[in-house]
Amino acid sequence: MPVAFDCACGSRWWSPPDVACSRCGPAVASTPDPIVWSVGKIPGTSVFLSGHLRNDGRFTELVGSGIEVFVDVAGNAPYVWRPDEEAITSSGARYVRIDGVEDTNIDLPDFAFDAVAAALDDTRRGVSTLLFCAAGLKRSPHLLYGVLRSWGYDVQSAWEAIVVARPFVDPWDPYLASAERWLAVRNGTMSSP
Repeated sequence: MPVAFDCACGSRWWSPPDVACSRCGPAVASTPDPIVWSVGKIPGTSVFLSGHLRNDGRFTELVGSGIEVFVDVAGNAPYVWRPDEEAITSSGARYVRIDGVEDTNIDLPDFAFDAVAAALDDTRRGVSTLLFCAAGLKRSPHLLYGVLRSWGYDVQSAWEAIVVARPFVDPWDPYLASAERWLAVRNGTMSSP
């Protein structure tokens, strides 16, 4: 799904990630459409879902709203803004970057589900945590789907919880299959590939 971006110069373009403002290039900060940076809460948990953080102001706003942990699975998307170490330290928040989770449209790796499950462990004690990827449409919701399944949600209730937080997200069958494979390996009903 392409994402609309507005550049500071007033130009608008649509991603894929390798496309940037034709006047300013990829180094200039841009604002993606509201779908990307809207934040939704998973009912009954302290987990929030979003696209990337957008900029320092958005990061500061999210910290001020009570987000304590930021879990980044945005991979190498060139338009993703990430806080610098000083911003994280001064905010008192914790930032967890899980590298190597690229949006292949084919598969999500088991290590990504393991890492997200570990990063979300504190949410079971009420720690407010934001899980995000580049657009918040595939990687983060599907990784969270797998974690919710590991917490005992059935298929339907896990996806319904995702849709409450991000109503415009559609299930992506290859990533749902990745989540179910990871769950089977985790539960010992399938051997690791």
